[in-house]
Amino acid sequence: MMGASLLCATDLLAGSSSSGGRRFVAPGKLFGVKLPGQWTVHLHEKDPYTYEFRPPDPKADAFLIIRRIQVPAGANPRQLRLQALEKRLSKLPHFKVLQEGDAKVASFPAASLTATFAYQGNLQFPRAVEELYVVTRGEAFIFHFECFQPYAAKLSNDINYFYKTFRPRPRRSVTRPQAPPPSTTINTDKVPF
Repeated sequence: MMGASLLCATDLLAGSSSSGGRRFVAPGKLFGVKLPGQWTVHLHEKDPYTYEFRPPDPKADAFLIIRRIQVPAGANPRQLRLQALEKRLSKLPHFKVLQEGDAKVASFPAASLTATFAYQGNLQFPRAVEELYVVTRGEAFIFHFECFQPYAAKLSNDINYFYKTFRPRPRRSVTRPQAPPPSTTINTDKVPF
């Protein structure tokens, strides 16, 4: 969903330069996705419904979190976007919405939000943030992507590849990758939502 400097809903299902990625299927077949390039998976021991993916370049200070939540019947992805704006995102320092849009991911309705904010209020460290809300049958998947803003365009193809290859509750049996060593476990207290 990233455009020249940030994300763009029209690019959601467009092709990507990341081809033939490694397949990741979350435990319990929660969802499946292909990992672009050398992205890594970081499991959250205390939250079995949250998975973090990181690119190989640490200078980008980037991550993509995919989180599954239960939603009532008839939930709309726009409602999830509005709730995130009101309760969490609008409280970030110097938060500015750049674009909102609607899309389809794996044939399910989705809503997106692209924005920027100043990390810890420091305007010299701008962050790009994109959230995508996908509503399936009785559950929703929230994609939260964040990076150092100058790297947003560089990572856009990879993020689009995640969106393009995402499948909620995949039917096929696929071998799961091994969990990362305990030293790479994420502290869930530092997750932005």
